[in-house]
Amino acid sequence: MPQVEHTRSYTTNIPPRPQLPAQQLQAQITVLQQQVQTQATQHQQQLQAQVTQHQQQLEVQVTQHQQQLQAAITQYQQQHISDINDIVRIVIDQMVNQI
Repeated sequence: MPQVEHTRSYTTNIPPRPQLPAQQLQAQITVLQQQVQTQATQHQQQLQAQVTQHQQQLEVQVTQHQQQLQAAITQYQQQHISDINDIVRIVIDQMVNQI
């Protein structure tokens, strides 16, 4: 019997869970929503900055590749012009020698 009373006194000593008023809960929800929105905005700005930086890096690389390709094309054309000039000289020399 004393054990039962001890159990009863133990359960009656537990304070009830505090019940927050609906307005207070709504205020907390609003604060959390604002925090989430702020973090989302910051994250979006960071991502946009990274995208802009990557885009600029890619544009620099594209420009470099275009310059390299143009240089290679120019060198190729000059080499072919030189080869054609050599062939023309050889043909002219042979024609002169045949005369």
